[in-house]
This record gives sequence, C-alpha cells and structure tokens, in this order.
Amino acid sequence: MNNKSITINNIRIIGEGVAPYTIAEIGTNHNQDISIAKKLILKAAEAGFSCVKFQTYEVDEIVGEGVTAKDYGLDKYYGDISAVEMFSKYLKTPKEWFPELNKTCREIGIDCATTIHGKNGLDWVNSMDFDLIKIASMDHNNLPFLKMLVNSSPMPILISFGMAELEDIDNAVEILTNHQPGVGLFHCVSVYPPKSFELRLSNIPFLARRYGLPIGFSDHSDDVVTALTAVALGAIIFEKHITLDRKSIGPDHAFAIEPIEMREYIQGISSLFTSLKNNEFSVLGERERIARSSYLKSIVAISDIPSGSVIDVNSLGFLRPGNGIPPKELDSIIGRVAIKKIPKGTLINWSNLA
Repeated sequence: MNNKSITINNIRIIGEGVAPYTIAEIGTNHNQDISIAKKLILKAAEAGFSCVKFQTYEVDEIVGEGVTAKDYGLDKYYGDISAVEMFSKYLKTPKEWFPELNKTCREIGIDCATTIHGKNGLDWVNSMDFDLIKIASMDHNNLPFLKMLVNSSPMPILISFGMAELEDIDNAVEILTNHQPGVGLFHCVSVYPPKSFELRLSNIPFLARRYGLPIGFSDHSDDVVTALTAVALGAIIFEKHITLDRKSIGPDHAFAIEPIEMREYIQGISSLFTSLKNNEFSVLGERERIARSSYLKSIVAISDIPSGSVIDVNSLGFLRPGNGIPPKELDSIIGRVAIKKIPKGTLINWSNLA
C-alpha cells in the first residue's frame, strides 16, 4: 500500500495531485424519512460530491443509560427524554434502509459511506455494499475498536480527530496505518459551528508532514469559504453536512449547506485546487490577457513634441492604456528623433521615431 493514496473499488484514488474527494454528510438530516435521504443523495450527486455518508447511530454502541437529550443540548428539539430514546427515535439511520440507499448511489454514480461505532457495526458494514468506513471523533481514542478494524474489512477507513490531543492522534495512526486498504485522517473541530479562531486549520499541513497520509477537513463551519483555506493548506478530502432546509428541526441542519450552496462548495474547492496544483508558473487566462491593454501603462507624450526634436525624458510619461510601447522601453526611446509632431497625450509609436 502507498500510504499517501487510497484506492476505492480499484477505481477512485484519494491522494496528492488528485482532485479532492468530497463527502456529503447526510448524517441525521434525513429526519427519519427515507425519501428525504434519497433526495439528499440526488442533490449531492448533482452538486458534484464524490460520496454521501450516513450516521447509523446504533444506540447500543454509542451511549449509556442515564444520559439525556439535555446533556447534548438537544432537549430543545426532542424534549426531556433519554439519549437512548433520542438516538433510537430521531437520529439513527435505520439499517434496513441501506440496500435501497446503496442502490440509489450506484444508479447515479456516487460513492456511499457510513460511520460505525463498534463490532456490531463492523460485522454489518462488511455485509453491505459500502465504499468507505468512517470513524467518528467520539471513537478516535477507542483503541480496542480501532485494533478490531485493521484489515477486518476491504474498505478504506477515514477517521476524524475532533477533540483529539496530539497523543491521541499518534496512538490512532500507529494502529490504523497498518490497515492495508488505506486510511485517511480528518482535521476536525467538534463544535457546531466553530468560530474562526477555533478552526486551527494549520493542523492540516502539520498532520500531512507528521504522518504522510491523506489529510482531510471535516468541515463544521456554517459557510462555503472556510474549505478554500483548507484546500490551500493541502487538504485533499472534504466532509460537509448537507440539508434540504437549514430551518428543519435537528442538531445538524443549522450549520449544513443547502442545494445551491452545495454547488458553490464543490465548485470553489475544485477551482482553487486546479489553480494551485501546478507547481510551475501559470500563464494568463484570456480575460486577464485582454485586460492588459486597458489597465497597464504605455509611454506617452506629456507635452507636445515638435517634428525633428530629440526625445528627452522630460517630455515622456507613463499612462494608460497599455497597448502602446511599454515603460521598460524608455531607454530605447530617449535620444530618438521625432519624424513628425507628437501631440501631448499621444501614445509614442515606433513609426514616429527615427
């Protein structure tokens, strides 16, 4: 395995120099309605995402008894109920949906991934047609689970490091780097949404240098521009929550992006990556080349220059437009003779000089 790249189904590669791999995180934003889930898949594909991802959220592998919705600040949505009831009734993605969801993904040509949290999830995901396994930030220090995952599935693993100390990341990478199908790491800030000073985006190049693995950005910002900074810093995998309606009830809708923004998100990442990927000087585009003639300067007569007079520096200046003799040629003009009168404000032309 080349640690710096990931192959999915022997076709799609995640790695340096390859177009960024973008994951539309549907998560819980289907609101327990499979028709919404399928519509989100379609919108993600139309926008150009590489993959969609779901949270299975099986409660027996996430949360213990005694924890409440209020502990997560979600009682405002679901009332004063246990977290077990909240996940079971409102947040999990029913496993029985996935044959149909996977089929939808295959039909429209988009990859499908899910987050799992324990052995039951691993056994289940291996029986399904997924392209990637995602490990959530809540499990980045669950080392027994990570050890269980290594080479137990033919799918690459992506892992988020929200709330992680550097030692946590070292420990997880030491284990997962042995997973032969490949592993990618997400810089992640587990607040929703993070403020600009909380983003710590400099971790992206740091992680790339330290581990030599594909590095991504699990983007919980509430905009489409933060990801552009991540592109510039070297992120090559992106995960972004999506929704049909940001005003819908649920924990992840408010900072997710709607269909119009999905296109902006993908187009921005793609355009900036294309702009940055060439290590050589990139030549001007057609529109900027055209702008040269209007916005650059030329050598201009700043006073009348009589016919037969010798051109000196005091009669010349540098003004727009830029379709005349460029300022760099000044020394070649000084001392030449005007073969006819050159009125003030006129561009100097070689045909008027002897």
